Amino acid sequence: MAEEIRQHLFDHHQDNLSHDDPGVSWECPYCDQSEMSYDEDETIQHFKNHLFEHEDQFIESGVHVADDVDRSGNILVKAPADSPGINNARIHFLAPGDIIVLVTTDPAARLRLLREELGSWPALTVVLTTKDNPAEDIAGLDVSNVPIEIVKLSKQLSLSKLGKTISQVLDEHGRSEGRITVEFDILSEIIDKFGEKPAFKFLQILTNQFETVGAIAYYPLDPEPHSNSTLSLLHDSFDLVIRATETNFIADKDNR
Repeated sequence: MAEEIRQHLFDHHQDNLSHDDPGVSWECPYCDQSEMSYDEDETIQHFKNHLFEHEDQFIESGVHVADDVDRSGNILVKAPADSPGINNARIHFLAPGDIIVLVTTDPAARLRLLREELGSWPALTVVLTTKDNPAEDIAGLDVSNVPIEIVKLSKQLSLSKLGKTISQVLDEHGRSEGRITVEFDILSEIIDKFGEKPAFKFLQILTNQFETVGAIAYYPLDPEPHSNSTLSLLHDSFDLVIRATETNFIADKDNR
């Protein structure tokens, strides 16, 4: 796993590697250390090792990421959309949940993952979605005896009405026994549709709602389509920001 992490870090910071005659050089993005050498393979390995030294203390292994926020709070999960990393995070966060709230445009995919990856269904799953005819969308899944509530959201729903709908769900189930886990899978759509500042204000209210009921909420986000300024603004809304891969999670200290 360590070598996989080294490669992931190297891929993330390749812009700090230069191929200039007569050699290859790198500059650390976190400190003032650098290196130049004629041996490209050796220099790259040194760069990987150096990056790993910076990140090693932030790597989560054998523990649940929610422990870092005392089992309640809001976590931004950065990885390419529908990648193994995002699905790894979904399983990691959803597995301990007794009451699961999914805010998603793809309810069938989310419920299918619950069915295939968890040992048993949660005590209750609530799905909020803008999907046209969500009941038809999940018709191929055998959920007839599974406790699921589906809330159909209008695609023209404003941020305030979306927030009120989520608040109603939390009011109804927030006092129930068991751990509440929320996947908010439409963060990118919210940013694209309403803009940075409205999305940021909405997040301030939403994250407080989840903290009030002691929920652990995670927000999948593909960082690639978004600017560094947008990501930097988003970081301030969360208790923790992680980068997710297929095998591990790394606390993100920058906004890329």
